[in-house]
Amino acid sequence: MKPLYITVEDHAVPQLITSALEAYEIGRTSPRKKEDKLETFGLLWGYMTPERGNRPPRIIVTTATVETSALVTKGSAKPDLGSLRMKMEFVTRYWPHLEVVGTFHSHPYDSLSEAREYKGWQASSPETVGPNQGDTVFWPWLHEELFLNNPYLGHLIISVTALQKTGWALPKAIEGDSGFELSLGKRKIWITSYASEAVEYEDGPGAQMMDALPVLDIPSMTHRAIEGNFAQTSD
Repeated sequence: MKPLYITVEDHAVPQLITSALEAYEIGRTSPRKKEDKLETFGLLWGYMTPERGNRPPRIIVTTATVETSALVTKGSAKPDLGSLRMKMEFVTRYWPHLEVVGTFHSHPYDSLSEAREYKGWQASSPETVGPNQGDTVFWPWLHEELFLNNPYLGHLIISVTALQKTGWALPKAIEGDSGFELSLGKRKIWITSYASEAVEYEDGPGAQMMDALPVLDIPSMTHRAIEGNFAQTSD
């Protein structure tokens, strides 16, 4: 089987990046305290083209929605299933050309050294956070709960940390073209991708993580990072 490709169209990118930055830098404020460096969670919407001839299967992300009801902390994001079902029913009724094609969430880190130490751009797993926990457990579970009609779901992680000074580096591909590392002003951002797939077990349908990482394609992101950083350093 050919590798799965995930293409994120340009107008979906601002929602992904700004929601991760908002959770990181602004967070939330209650009467008693302010919390920042939080995770965020949302759904990816678009469509999928199947494998055909020399063309690999591809998820095309055209827009994204943020789960404002999700329970978020500095180390987790738990969406409300009722909210996900409501959005699926509403969007598919009035925008029938869209379907859920995946999820996204963020990983916030206090510093660049911490992000690099823990390889914070990677998915969490039982090996890193404990038994039956982590992204690689949650994603197949959610796929089984709500999206068994989808042969694949793409999952994006947007990892964020602050830099001590304005950074400049050419965007580079990481994890075998499954992600990007970018310097955006005084922020370092990684965007990485994973995928789950529907499978048929002996006791019925289910879902599992795909062994191979997807190929992540965000053509506009690298161009905008270069243009934005160049404009900043040229002022």
